[in-house]
Amino acid sequence: MRAVDVTTVKRDLLAPPCLNCTWWQHDGHGVATPTLRTDWERAVESEAGFFGRALFDGDAMLGWMQVAPAALVPRAQRLPAGPPTDDAYLLTCCYFYDEEYLNGFQLLLQEIEASLKHRRVVALEAFAARSSPPEDRFRGYLRETNLFNREVLEGSGFRPVRFAGHIARYRLDLATLIAVPRHSKTWEELERSPAVQPV
Repeated sequence: MRAVDVTTVKRDLLAPPCLNCTWWQHDGHGVATPTLRTDWERAVESEAGFFGRALFDGDAMLGWMQVAPAALVPRAQRLPAGPPTDDAYLLTCCYFYDEEYLNGFQLLLQEIEASLKHRRVVALEAFAARSSPPEDRFRGYLRETNLFNREVLEGSGFRPVRFAGHIARYRLDLATLIAVPRHSKTWEELERSPAVQPV
C-alpha cells in the first residue's frame, strides 16, 4: 500500500464524480462559477501543499480522501453543527472504488493524520449524519450531502463536539495521536526528517 498527495497536477487521480463536484467549495447561494473547483484546489494547495490523499495497492488506486483548512471550505461555514473551528483541517469527503472500503479508509486516514501532524495541524474535523438509512453502506458517506457515516468516524477516533438537527460535527485532536503504523510511508519519511521528529 502507498499513499500519494492529490495536487493540481495529479487531479486525474480524482474519481469521475469528484472532478467537477463543488458541493464543499460552494456556500450554497447563487450559482457556482465554472472554475470554482480548480480555483479552490489551487488555493488549498497553495496553503496546505495538497488537497487530498490517494491510496494505491500496487498500481491499482483504491480510493482517495479530500482534506483542506477549514476556513477554505465555504459549505462548512453554513452547515448545522458548524462552523468548524479555526485551528482545524476538515475531512470533507472520500471515494473508494471497492465496496469493502473500510480497511482502506483507515489506512488512508492514518496517512492524512501523519501528514497533518507533520505540518503541525492541531485537529481534524468532519461532518456526519446523525443517522444513516440502511441503504447507506456506500463508501462511508451520504452521496447526496457528502456527510460521513458517524459510526465510521467514531470507529476512527473522532469524538462528537456539536449536534444540530440531523448533522453532527466531529473532531480528532492530532496532538493526542501517538501510534501510527510503522509501515506507513509518510511516517517513515517523518522519522527520517531532521526538521520534525514524531512525538
